Amino acid sequence: MMNRNLHIDVSERLRPLCSAVAIAVIAATMLVFAPAAGAIGQSEPSALSEQQQTATQKRHFMVYYRAWRDKTMKGVNTSLTDDNWITMNDIPYGVDVVNVFSYVPCGQDAQAQPFFDKLKSDYAPNLHARGVKLVRGFDYGKLLRVPHASAEPTETEYLDYAKQLKSELMDAWGLDGLDIDMETRPTTEQIKLSDGVIKALSTLVGPKANNGTMLLYDTNGSDLRPLRNVSDCFDYVAYQQYGDDAARTASALNDYQDLIGRDRFVPGLTFPEEQDKNNRWYDAVEPYTSSHINSVSSYVRDHGLGGMFLYAPDRDGRTYGDPDLNHILPSTMLWTKTAVAQSQGMSLAKSKAAANHYLLRMSYSSPAPKSVGDAVSSATNIYEANKALLGPDYTGGYSKIYDPTLERQLESVDLNGLLTLMDKADSILNVATVKTSSEEFAALRVARDSAAQGIAAKSYAQVQVAQWSDALTKALKPYAPAPVKDAKQPGTTLCTSLNAHDPATASTSKNQGQGLAKTGVSVVGLFAAVAGLISGSGTLLMLRRRMSR
Repeated sequence: MMNRNLHIDVSERLRPLCSAVAIAVIAATMLVFAPAAGAIGQSEPSALSEQQQTATQKRHFMVYYRAWRDKTMKGVNTSLTDDNWITMNDIPYGVDVVNVFSYVPCGQDAQAQPFFDKLKSDYAPNLHARGVKLVRGFDYGKLLRVPHASAEPTETEYLDYAKQLKSELMDAWGLDGLDIDMETRPTTEQIKLSDGVIKALSTLVGPKANNGTMLLYDTNGSDLRPLRNVSDCFDYVAYQQYGDDAARTASALNDYQDLIGRDRFVPGLTFPEEQDKNNRWYDAVEPYTSSHINSVSSYVRDHGLGGMFLYAPDRDGRTYGDPDLNHILPSTMLWTKTAVAQSQGMSLAKSKAAANHYLLRMSYSSPAPKSVGDAVSSATNIYEANKALLGPDYTGGYSKIYDPTLERQLESVDLNGLLTLMDKADSILNVATVKTSSEEFAALRVARDSAAQGIAAKSYAQVQVAQWSDALTKALKPYAPAPVKDAKQPGTTLCTSLNAHDPATASTSKNQGQGLAKTGVSVVGLFAAVAGLISGSGTLLMLRRRMSR
């Protein structure tokens, strides 16, 4: 026998539903009888999507990935004994260029080899699938070592050396480009040599080669001489302005823009490196609104620059104090993810929508405390919205992996149908009177939990959502409800049964049916419209319920 309290609760819940059905019938009738011109009408122009808005102003975001801190490279270029925690698969979404920054001391090649093996077999293919390009940096001085038999290298000698550099630094690792690191003031003769190598390289790599590869130039100053004769050989200039806000960005842009244009100027900041006894950059220090990262990422967005970069994202959130300075500690990369989103134009409203989308899909497996949703709602900037989920540090947040840029992509995957099925499954699985030992019950539990785990994953696709929906639909079939009828009044539906005490309702139902028949309206069409309205309302109510938990 059904628990009486449960029966009363269901009845009370259905009374508003009956009212909603009545309203839906009226609305559907109005739609049926509306004039054709009014039904068609003139629609408002559709708003451009965020992708369409930024299609013509795509901005780069590059990170310098310190290879010796990858999980696979242990005890290389370090005296610290802490385990490395990051892999290249952890690089945040929205990053489109990864500079593989590596230094392997003599005698440590064997310890470093597992990283390079995984780079070719795993990391590079995974990042390529995301549309990410991988480049390797090398010092400007290497350009000056071009072999030559006479006083000056010949074009053939320049080209042969360029091919050697490409083979050793790029092809051997399965990478997509090269980055020349300029941090010196070369002589006129040295510039002549580097010009020759760069021009030869540009026939093999970069925009002039037109083969999908990249050639970058990164520097920390405004000495334009080494760049002046070869500026068209590079995709962009990465400008190291560690420790400074957008005032320096504007000043450097003024130096470079006549040579390369603002759309090829990419300023960058850094995080504190471990055991650094000398540098103190302080680019990522709260409050966020006065931080260098906020200043520069906003300037990049507002002034149409080519993008932005960050050095050492594995040190995101670390400080120059203890224990950070002398330890390797994991990070949620809160600052990096925020800089990506902000520099690429994500609004506060869209960042909140992404956060709420994440909380919704997680609510079926690990619901967040109400305080997390409240923090998202009260956020006044993107950093605060992201911090609401990621927390102030790796151990202090609701999620360790939330990524707002990835979540914006996942919002395009339609979950509505699947979530409706999951709610139906929950309504069955949570009822105590259901026989929990039945095979049907077990199958429903498996299908529901598989779907919950699926949408809680880091990423998923529409085809997977369809598979989970199909499995749930099949598992729900044994629980398809038969029409509920009142034992005292055969033939009445559940709604009319609940309202049978109302004489007015009972006496008019027959006349209403006859009236409808006389109008010539298709009953099938009418109730199809009603079903559509109810379905949409149900989805909306479900979303509200999930988000308000």
